[in-house]
Amino acid sequence: MNRRIAAFAIASVAILGLTACSGGAAEDTANDSADSADSAPAEETTTDQSVEEACGIVIPQLTEASSAMSEIDMTAAEADPQATVDQFNSFVGTLGETVDSVSNAEVKEATAAVYEDFTALGDLLTQVVVEQDMSAAGELSAITGDVTASATALQELCS
Repeated sequence: MNRRIAAFAIASVAILGLTACSGGAAEDTANDSADSADSAPAEETTTDQSVEEACGIVIPQLTEASSAMSEIDMTAAEADPQATVDQFNSFVGTLGETVDSVSNAEVKEATAAVYEDFTALGDLLTQVVVEQDMSAAGELSAITGDVTASATALQELCS
């Protein structure tokens, strides 16, 4: 498997995982809460936050990250692999900030699982695209399963 194919496969898994998180019934509440999520600092969240309120913060942020990830030019990975990985990891960092922006324990745990799986996916992207370790691409199947499972769990919680 060449680097470009591996990078494309990894990016596709990332986009599909985030798409699974960003769809569903929670989008209606996300639109109502999006403005307050933008204006309120993460430190001001309370422990009384409902699942619906937390999902109203998480889902719009995941939708934005999904949209941004879909714009990554994986064909550029061959010319500048580190820049491609850095761009991917910046979106993963946004997911980490999303975890910190909610206080509801259930949603925080589900969002943290998505973040951890995407961190592992970013590590795999580094191995394959930057370090050119094609043997690491074999881990894609396991990570794909993890991303799908965590994204589905978050989606089910938020719908």
